[in-house]
Amino acid sequence: MVPLACGCGPDPWLCRCTEPPLSDVVIDGWRDAARHVLAAGRMPLVPLEVRRALYRRGGADRELAEILHAGCGGVIA
Repeated sequence: MVPLACGCGPDPWLCRCTEPPLSDVVIDGWRDAARHVLAAGRMPLVPLEVRRALYRRGGADRELAEILHAGCGGVIA
């Protein structure tokens, strides 16, 4: 198979280049869900893209992103 023009590899099913960016509503949903799971004493596994978006927001969202990243050991979800 010929590699894709975006460089993601030959398999179009694995390409994420055409996915739309995360909206504020989606990021808020992940944030609220993560807080709920943390309040229950568990560690949520939040996708890296969401953690990055939370970090970029700053303030309490940045603190949450740092907690989530440290809690999952840097694993990419």
